[in-house]
Amino acid sequence: MPVCGWSTAWPFLVVWVAFKVAIWALLVSALVFGVRWLKGQSALRTPVTPLDILKARFARGEITKQDFESMRRDLDA
Repeated sequence: MPVCGWSTAWPFLVVWVAFKVAIWALLVSALVFGVRWLKGQSALRTPVTPLDILKARFARGEITKQDFESMRRDLDA
């Protein structure tokens, strides 16, 4: 009866480790590309208008109400 030791089993161990590394690399790559794709899609869906920027500046307190109204009228014209 033949004895199977490390001398005959090591190629299978190498293939198994390489397969595991390849699977993890594939999963991580898919996750990275998926997140990048979703991030790019969300940027395309919501274009920022000048009025949106003006409202955000007013909400942060960068401009006064009078400045906001004046600039809004300029945008509407």
